[in-house]
Amino acid sequence: MSRLSSKSTSACFAMVAALTLLGCGSSADDAEGNDSGSGGSGSQSNGTANTGGSAGEGNGSNGNGNTVNTTTGGPPILPTVPGDPDPDAPDTALPELPALVNVKAVATDDSAEISFDPIHGAIDYRVYELPRDEDITVDDDGHLSIQNALYRCSGTRPLKPLGIDGEDIDINGEPIEGGVFVWSIVEGNAFGYERTLEDATLGYVYATPGDDRVPVYALGESGADSDSDCNGRYQASRVKRYVISEADRDSMLADGYRDEGIAFYVPADQEDTIGVFTTTDQLGRFYYTDGPEADVRGEGTEDFYVMDSEADGSVPLMRVHYDVTCGANHDELVPGMGNFERIRSQGDDNALPHVHWSGLEDDTILVVEALATGCPDRVPGVMAPESREPYTAEFSGFEVPYEAWLTLDEVTALSDIGDTYVNGQFAEDSRPIPIARSFVRIGPGPRPDFDWFSGFGEDDSLGDLEETNCGARDGNCFQNFRFASDEVDVSFYYAETERFAFGTMLDELWVTFADGAADTNGKFRLTPTTSGEVTSDSYLYVTMDVDALTTGRRYPQLLVSDQPAPVHHNMPDGNTLVLQTFGEFPPILELQVCDHRYWEVNYQCPRFNFHHYFDDSGAVTGIAPHDELDEYIGVDRPTRFEAYISSERAYVFLEGKPYGCADLPDAGVPSGEVSVTFGDVLYHSGVDDLKYYDYYRDTLQVVARRHFDNLGFKSGVPAPGWDESRFPCTSGLYEASR
Repeated sequence: MSRLSSKSTSACFAMVAALTLLGCGSSADDAEGNDSGSGGSGSQSNGTANTGGSAGEGNGSNGNGNTVNTTTGGPPILPTVPGDPDPDAPDTALPELPALVNVKAVATDDSAEISFDPIHGAIDYRVYELPRDEDITVDDDGHLSIQNALYRCSGTRPLKPLGIDGEDIDINGEPIEGGVFVWSIVEGNAFGYERTLEDATLGYVYATPGDDRVPVYALGESGADSDSDCNGRYQASRVKRYVISEADRDSMLADGYRDEGIAFYVPADQEDTIGVFTTTDQLGRFYYTDGPEADVRGEGTEDFYVMDSEADGSVPLMRVHYDVTCGANHDELVPGMGNFERIRSQGDDNALPHVHWSGLEDDTILVVEALATGCPDRVPGVMAPESREPYTAEFSGFEVPYEAWLTLDEVTALSDIGDTYVNGQFAEDSRPIPIARSFVRIGPGPRPDFDWFSGFGEDDSLGDLEETNCGARDGNCFQNFRFASDEVDVSFYYAETERFAFGTMLDELWVTFADGAADTNGKFRLTPTTSGEVTSDSYLYVTMDVDALTTGRRYPQLLVSDQPAPVHHNMPDGNTLVLQTFGEFPPILELQVCDHRYWEVNYQCPRFNFHHYFDDSGAVTGIAPHDELDEYIGVDRPTRFEAYISSERAYVFLEGKPYGCADLPDAGVPSGEVSVTFGDVLYHSGVDDLKYYDYYRDTLQVVARRHFDNLGFKSGVPAPGWDESRFPCTSGLYEASR
């Protein structure tokens, strides 16, 4: 069971006395930290909930964002979140709270993904269906009790922390293991100018659009040294330009810059605004306003402007300098204190501003809340699709203790009021207190018209599964477990006998397994009995949603092969493409080509490099304008992977955005009738380095648990839209040194 309550759980700094100016004090009158406005939700249309809002940030109560008791033993002091309640709130006994900011919801089949801006002072987020009034109880301290509620919680962002202000320590003052390659500097020397905490505020902007506002765009540079090439890379570590001119934006996109979208908004009327200037030199790219820093940096180029004082609905524009060892340094700019906390510290002290829901049947009102206290972890073990007793494996003198596995129903039975927390990561006795709330009206999205698709709802079936021979070529089925039906073929390889299970839960496919004695090459494979087709003149489209926390020893996979199931044993007879995440932080997405050979964790196939561009001599000339994989990873956050595959070319997408393109070789590529396999890897879990991921280390060190959803494929589709001038296709294969 997780015990994260013993440490700091939000990154609002330890220097409490100095933070009043920036909104981290305990008073609602700390003006510069108050982001104000209104928020709300729109109506559902075609599986997409149109939602909005401009409220959302406020004052934390102490240095770590947790609630604290008053010295007189009274009720807890909560972060103050200014702004209006959701204007589209239904009639409900839930107390009014300010709305979240920039809420966006999209449904696929019966599942919904909901994102929003981070709320300053929130250490967790959750989503649940709108309850009946008679099931709601509100305690004096703001804690909600809801009979029979099912909550899905965001938990924290599983990222390596940054070094703070040039030191090898995290936001809590703790040493960072494994070395530091990226530092954030707010109070310290930003290469030629000594900055203070007050200097972090450049002015005021808006987080949401309006008729009298214009966007400021962010674009990530694409030069060879524009991002870290060491053990530390984030969406925020890429050197950025911030421009108000659409012509400048279009020109930069044509030059291969990464499209970061709209960063914030400024008033169309430039009265009472000040210019924000940029300069660049061998030390980095800097953003600043007129004043002492401008005297040091020089006049620079004015890229955009900001308001010089607060306005109704505005938020502070915050600046953090990124000092990058294996790349260029730069200033990162974000609107509001919630974003400031996130980019200053990174790491799993920050709540993930994204929640997930599955099992939509009809139009539904979902309640999305920011929490001042986190969702409790009440599971005395691991939530899994099947129940298992505690168990200790013994192997060659070693003992590996495995906690109990509990089903959803068993976890629910532990509560006196029948409420259940999925992905609770805080202390068992934590009492979540909401500080902001929005309502999302949404119904099921369209069900894809594929050759094969499963959203694992009531109308989807895995068939009548029966255990069968593992299919090993040499007949050796040691610790191999295979099950087959008319619908799917499922295998576990080198799994602990008492520790593997799969099944539908929460309208998803939950897969849980342990590699034998925490020291073997564990794998899971699911292959539909329906075949796809790969040709030279059309594409096989394949898609998979799965929670994707990745190390060098645990990662999800997708395989397309001209061999039937069990593909793992049959690969030497044919050709297989493997799409997988991989690597210690930062993880990457890669495509491998297996030409008549096995794939193994320590015998991986040649791969395409989707991150770097090279010249004929092999020198790096640039980096791809794709998003970082770690930006989309969470314990209960599905990541969407998509591929379009012909016998000559493959296009790969991450979260609906281009990631990489490969011109495939003449050999090793499947063609004609193919099988599609969805899978997972757990390799020597006992030594998997999870030091940056507290919840995983405490709960899932020797166990893999994935929730798969929206798996499917369709043959004969056209090539996707692809700008090859921005995302050129690579043809070089590199041997995997693993």
